[in-house]
Amino acid sequence: MKCFIFLMAFTLFQEVPFKPNEEFEIKVDYQFKQRPAPDVNTVHIGSVGQLQRSNLGVLPYLVLHIKVLALPHEKTRMAIITNLEGRPVHKKISVNSVYELDMGFTVDMIDRITAHEYTLTFLDENKNALNRIHISVGEDGSFMVNGEKRGQI
Repeated sequence: MKCFIFLMAFTLFQEVPFKPNEEFEIKVDYQFKQRPAPDVNTVHIGSVGQLQRSNLGVLPYLVLHIKVLALPHEKTRMAIITNLEGRPVHKKISVNSVYELDMGFTVDMIDRITAHEYTLTFLDENKNALNRIHISVGEDGSFMVNGEKRGQI
């Protein structure tokens, strides 16, 4: 009985493995966009950093194009969760499909105003996690994929 409880606890807390690098590719689409004008009828209460970011101007903006090159099952789904949103977004995916991940203004990610970590988990038809891709932007602007530094923002 103790062995069964140990095995159950081990499987519940087991980390989902990273998707191998040869099974996906990420293309960075680095753009410059005009920050939208704030609504004059809305008051934004927040930290000084948030108030300073309300300025208008052209700022760096990051969009990722994620192409899935291999899937373990035909009916695989992808769940996307950020460090700020609690509920995952589920998407149907297929081999060689490209998913666009709109990450937003880079200064907001670095200042931790918007989401700066994304986890894409691949699920089988029974919603069991198969593997995952973890994307993050560090406070120093380092762009990381599955714990490996891929560049600097």
